[in-house]
Amino acid sequence: MPIETILRPILDTVLDAVVVMDREGIIRAWNHHSETIFGWTADEAIGRNLGDLIVPPAMREAHHRGLARYNADGVAHVLDQRLELTGLRRDGEEIPVELSITLVSREGREMFVGFLRDISERRHAEAQVELQLRESRLMLELSELAGRDASFDQALVATLDAICELADWPVGHALLVDDDDCALRSAVWSTGAHEVARPLVEATAAIAFERGIGLPGQVLDSGQPVWLSVLEDADNFLRKGLGFASGFAFPVMSGGRCIAVLEFFSVSPRPPEPALLLSARAIGAQVGRVHERRRAEELQALLLAELNHRAKNILAVVRAIAHLSFGSAADLATAQAIFDKRLDSIAKANEILHAQSGQAALLGDIVTEALTGCAAPFERISIAGPELCIDSSTSITVSLAVHELCTNAFKYGALSVPGGTVALRWNESAGDDTRFDFEWVERGGPAAVAPSRKGFGMRILQRAMELESGGKAEIRFEPAGLNYRITGARHRGAPDRAKAA
Repeated sequence: MPIETILRPILDTVLDAVVVMDREGIIRAWNHHSETIFGWTADEAIGRNLGDLIVPPAMREAHHRGLARYNADGVAHVLDQRLELTGLRRDGEEIPVELSITLVSREGREMFVGFLRDISERRHAEAQVELQLRESRLMLELSELAGRDASFDQALVATLDAICELADWPVGHALLVDDDDCALRSAVWSTGAHEVARPLVEATAAIAFERGIGLPGQVLDSGQPVWLSVLEDADNFLRKGLGFASGFAFPVMSGGRCIAVLEFFSVSPRPPEPALLLSARAIGAQVGRVHERRRAEELQALLLAELNHRAKNILAVVRAIAHLSFGSAADLATAQAIFDKRLDSIAKANEILHAQSGQAALLGDIVTEALTGCAAPFERISIAGPELCIDSSTSITVSLAVHELCTNAFKYGALSVPGGTVALRWNESAGDDTRFDFEWVERGGPAAVAPSRKGFGMRILQRAMELESGGKAEIRFEPAGLNYRITGARHRGAPDRAKAA
């Protein structure tokens, strides 16, 4: 009785796929688990060459060579071992399998009996564990990087390299979002990208990525990760034909705003990987925290430098107040009273830096207190704007900015001459009730002239205000006078709304 006939009752009770092959490589038995795994019925498989049926093309030569070697000299390297190889399904899909082969002889006839188990689920579980371990290591590295004196660009490169390793994608790229949130600019690439992907790097540099344009523009527009399994089929992918088949990108968020987009490219088609996209979200949030820390440190450095500058500024204001008080007063007692009152106003401007900490404050109160601290002549200043609340840190920066503007107006601008005026006004930004525009306009004074160098005051009016408020600052030095404007600054709404928040 043939071996395959003897084995058949056993084959149908085994929980794994069992394939019986003769010394010529022809399949002689094929159980129902083999049908399930590989997609071929027993009638279709029996009589076919096993190497041509379920061995992937890349491995067939080795399979045939091993069989020929055994038939020639009886040497077999794969018998009675557990091996992890790749099998080929009927639909062309390659799957990982665990294989063990034993040799059965009967009446001088030898058969190879192979036990195969589909280990796709196990491999997937192992890959998930490995991904989680790599992700945890990456998050730890980013946390440590945040604690070191590293720039944001350095943090981005470290993130790109880590995700390339994490996901086995060869090239990563980071783009930073412009202040107007409408366009992106290329920032940094993963280590070695210029060598392995020079055409991609050069093509990227030549494209202006705006909101909705290209892969990074889609991410900026949606605020969500985007995965392109086949780049050549993507209508909105602008860098085709450069040797890459798949790509994905995700946003880096900070303070509720997309500040950067990270994109990655693979040379082979890759279907969407939900676990990787989830990891990307977590990583993007961590990189955003690195940015927030760097931003806070930069702002702190600006404020510390401003303390020194402000102390000198206050002395200059005191000198001007003394000159105005004692120069125009009819008697010493009157001059003393005026001088003391103006010094008290300066003290109030300093107190606001501490009093507003930890709570929302009315923008109008901040402006008024700051002007009072500079002893501003309110009869020459118009103030108009709705009741809006701003958070404590923005309050401090607005106070410093108004103080700086008022001081400069006393020294060089509209308040340095009789008849000069200042108009302060603010309103909610058009189309966005969470933002406001603020303007300081001087008229009737000397022509405004740009300073020869950018001191601490200019840094407060520009960089510090932009960092803290999230708006865009603009200073115009016009013949009619200074015009300062910040657009799109964050606010917390009217008093009732801010209290509820």
